Amino acid sequence: MNKGTWIGLILLLGVALYLRLDYVLQADYTPLEWDQLEYTKTAIQLLEKGIYAYRDTEPNTLVTPGWPMMLAAIFSITGYEPLEPALMVVRIVNCVIALGAIVLIFLIGRRLMNAMTGVLAAAFAAIYPSYVWSASLVLTEVPFLTAFTGLIYMQVRIIQDNKRRDHILAGILLGICVLFRPNSLPMAIVPYLILWSQARKIQIKPALWAAASFAIVMLPWWIRNMVTFHEFIFIAKGEAGNPFLGGTDPYFRGTIDWNHIDPDKQFAAGVERIKEGLKTEPLLWLRWLTIGKLHAFYKTMWVGPYPFSIPQWYAHLLERLHDYLVHLGSLALLLFSRRDTSIRYLAVGLFVFLGIHMLFIPVDRYLYGMLPFLMLGTAYFITQTYQLVRLAIISALLQRKGI
Repeated sequence: MNKGTWIGLILLLGVALYLRLDYVLQADYTPLEWDQLEYTKTAIQLLEKGIYAYRDTEPNTLVTPGWPMMLAAIFSITGYEPLEPALMVVRIVNCVIALGAIVLIFLIGRRLMNAMTGVLAAAFAAIYPSYVWSASLVLTEVPFLTAFTGLIYMQVRIIQDNKRRDHILAGILLGICVLFRPNSLPMAIVPYLILWSQARKIQIKPALWAAASFAIVMLPWWIRNMVTFHEFIFIAKGEAGNPFLGGTDPYFRGTIDWNHIDPDKQFAAGVERIKEGLKTEPLLWLRWLTIGKLHAFYKTMWVGPYPFSIPQWYAHLLERLHDYLVHLGSLALLLFSRRDTSIRYLAVGLFVFLGIHMLFIPVDRYLYGMLPFLMLGTAYFITQTYQLVRLAIISALLQRKGI
């Protein structure tokens, strides 16, 4: 990599860190609520009583332990009385961790396409408002994104080099991702699908190396669950039905009577609602389960109050950036995946990750993990267009000169 690219990347990281720290240190914070509050309470309870329980005082497995354990580690160093200074440390740590995702997006772009594509995709990640604002939240997004882009990078290496080390590291990173956000688990199959499509041969031995390293990361969680509950709990238990059921309310018309649904049978209730809806209003439900949910994911950005902290012209520019990432990124992945295996990996990865989230309630927050694919696709579209225009201009000039 040449010196100019290194300088450009370092400058990007400087801008990214400034944007995040500037917002985090100047924002006004209201008392924690919802997931931010529950994660914090879980971490403090773990430190004080040694009990891992989310939204409860008795042990449970409602959420995987990645983020609560990370919070507990930080609180064990900073203390948590008073709480706000400790939360500010968490936010500052988020600002630093976020830089890892930017570097990894650059590395993915450089490996798949070229250094300019990597720099441009990293620039999108540096300024994208959801990625800036999320550093101020006591949520899983920031550490998950860095681990997830690391997983994508290692899977790209698997497709290109197929070395045992890459499979092992990919398994480790998949385990870390799952401990923060379990919805990343189906990404495990993507590189092996691509390898199979190339050689029409199942890569059993490398997959076993990846599975073994994944199991090592997950093993403490599995042992804790076996000892505490006397059963094998692979990821989590007791919470998945809620977002699934929430996704069975077409266009958010308030048709779910939550008070009359058994909390232990929410998944089954969601399945029944879909079956009934497809029988009674098939067009409405088919539209909702496809185009409707897709539109709900992409139409807005998950940014909270961040736009009110920046100039209006800049906020408008970021809105346009979001539109371009969604449309150009999707178009590029569709167009170029037909001719390039590496781009095909990004397209399949996005399709798998989107497909998972299409099962649940569609909210713009879930776009967070899909954006690296779209940023890389958009960056590639721009650099390819630039190369075509440049080639056309050079050809025209040469023809004028009779060369």
